[in-house]
Amino acid sequence: MANYISSNTGAVIDAAVDKVENSSVSQADLTKLAAVTSTASELNITDGLTATTSELNQLDDKTVGGTNNDDIVDVASSQTLNNKTLEGGTYT
Repeated sequence: MANYISSNTGAVIDAAVDKVENSSVSQADLTKLAAVTSTASELNITDGLTATTSELNQLDDKTVGGTNNDDIVDVASSQTLNNKTLEGGTYT
């Protein structure tokens, strides 16, 4: 592919611009992307994630190993459990 000349500046535009033009990406799509503040690494954390929004929201305001009734039990540390039923397993 040949390079293009900008009608605004007269600068040479790489032929890769044609790939963007033919990608069906709209200006609205690019505007949405401009508002994203996450890094690629942060976004890649969700790669393969199968949880729903509802399931993720169940974790909101929960603390692993916390002491509130609805916190998440942490088996790697000592924790006092109130109003919890433990089924199966070995307890020491």
